[in-house]
Amino acid sequence: MSKALFAAAVMAVAAGGRAETRDPAAGFDRLADRLDNHELAVSGEAQTQRVLAELRAMLPPGDARRELRYRYLYCVLGFGNDVRAGFDYAAQGLADARKAGDAYAEANFQLCRGQYHELATTSSDALADYDAGIAIAGKLGDARLLGDALSLRGGVESLLGEHAKALADFIEAQRLYEGAHRDAAAESNLLNIAIVYRRMGDYAKAHDFLRQARDSAVRRHDIRDQYFAALQLAFLYVEEERADAAVDSARAAVDLAQRLGERGSTGLARLGLAYALNAQRGYAQALAVLKQAEADFAAVSDRSEGDMLDLNYGIAYAGLGQYERAIKMLDAAEGKLRNTNNMRYREMLYATRASVYEAMHKPAAALADYKRAMTMRETMHRMGRTQYGTWMSYQFDSQRRELENRRLIAEAALKEQRVKALERVRNWQAATLLFATLLVALLVVFVWRQHRQSRRLRRMALTDALTGIANRRQIENTLHEHVAAARQNRRPLAVLTLDVDHFKRINDTWGHQIGDDVLCCIVHACQQALRKDDALGRIGGEEFMVVLPGTSPDAAAHVAERLRASVEALDLGDIARGLKATVSIGVADLLPDDDVEMLILRADAALYRAKREGRNRVEIDAGADDAAGSQAHAAAAPVALFGNGPR
Repeated sequence: MSKALFAAAVMAVAAGGRAETRDPAAGFDRLADRLDNHELAVSGEAQTQRVLAELRAMLPPGDARRELRYRYLYCVLGFGNDVRAGFDYAAQGLADARKAGDAYAEANFQLCRGQYHELATTSSDALADYDAGIAIAGKLGDARLLGDALSLRGGVESLLGEHAKALADFIEAQRLYEGAHRDAAAESNLLNIAIVYRRMGDYAKAHDFLRQARDSAVRRHDIRDQYFAALQLAFLYVEEERADAAVDSARAAVDLAQRLGERGSTGLARLGLAYALNAQRGYAQALAVLKQAEADFAAVSDRSEGDMLDLNYGIAYAGLGQYERAIKMLDAAEGKLRNTNNMRYREMLYATRASVYEAMHKPAAALADYKRAMTMRETMHRMGRTQYGTWMSYQFDSQRRELENRRLIAEAALKEQRVKALERVRNWQAATLLFATLLVALLVVFVWRQHRQSRRLRRMALTDALTGIANRRQIENTLHEHVAAARQNRRPLAVLTLDVDHFKRINDTWGHQIGDDVLCCIVHACQQALRKDDALGRIGGEEFMVVLPGTSPDAAAHVAERLRASVEALDLGDIARGLKATVSIGVADLLPDDDVEMLILRADAALYRAKREGRNRVEIDAGADDAAGSQAHAAAAPVALFGNGPR
């Protein structure tokens, strides 16, 4: 009786807000993967539409593969209240996927169309879609997709009474989910296994699996799976003749379906409630609930439950003594149930109609229906034993194949060990030589890896972690080397010191992460503006040094102005709206009496003058007086305790 519109729909932890990303394609893939892998529970029409809108917004324009992926996810999620539109959408998507040669999308559209086939026509019509989806998923080797396809096919097989086949499909789907670490999908699949055991009459196992599935759904805050579990418990309680418990569980299912906001699910829950009310002999209430369920199904064009609506109408009218109406509804249900070959409900129909004929004083008709009911019951018992036997045979064959595989593997391993033993006896000298060669090779690899590790550690010690340029130690070492070379070769040398203007304001306004991004952009712009032999390094939070070998003061001033203009021209709007950055630069050239420290102090003095004169400018060293002033300024400067300092 239970048919889930989205038997393979998304599950697990609830959505926790919009996933921000600067790369729409990567964001699209992450969200689509969570939906495909059942890691995101979408509960209710409003949340479904929000998730689909978010996915659509991240879809890169002109990306045909991702467009098809979005469409098959929309196919599964987007038509909870319009079965006919969902079927047409799936058919068009299937045609487009085949035309594009996208096998993955084709398999998903097959499964989606199968689900709407179940609701728009009959469950049997969906089998061809599911078989096609299984074939494609098997060729692709996709465990998640194959597990979903087997789970969907198993649902139809169980509904048609092929419980052994269904259980085999569900168990294989469980193995695939667990092997691929799809825990949420595996836990949800417990519902399918519980339904099969209920229909086979093994109520103890059905209760066990339903409790596991319900507890898992509550833990994962998955309203859809809670709804399925409550509805199945209601059916199970009816079959155990616990009508009061069935009514309570069915009412809980109705509440959960209404939280989902899906008319089809609400109609199914109300149908389950009417079924439980009939078992409780609340026939008048059952009629009222059936009318609500009928309206729900009509609203979404779901014709799959027409047989059960008519059957429950007939039972309710019979209970109220309205025999003519009861016969009319039961006759209508009989024709529909023949198409679905559901013997459990046909047996219920014949037993109910027999009692109505008996009350109408039509003994011949009553006797004929009693005989039909008995035939159905005996057939079901016989099929139940056959299904259990078939299932045990499946298990036995599976275990036998497993044992045979293990035996063959063990024999092959033993044979291989014997061959290896003989080879070791014959070739021990060659093996010894090979071992020695391998040992030498390993030592060479070890030495090479140690050398590479040492080089990597040295690079890390001399590189600024944030920007990737030289850190303070490295740039000062470089400056010392160039000063020595300049004196030896009697060549000019200049040093620039740069400071980002109002950088604290950037950090305070937009945060330290934005500040880090700004620094990286500035470094990139400076690298583009510098010459091949120029050296750039970071000496503080927002402070940088440039060493210009072989550069005269005039040329150094031109380089500094090029750096300043490059930074001012940066477009930082993609980092933060309205964000701009400028730098102040001090220039000093190497004088005959300078050491490295004095050269840096003179460049700093020029930098501080640029700051005082209004920032976003270049100032050239004016002599020793500024150097002395810079020493006093440096002594009074506060130390930065946090922010965009060296990493």
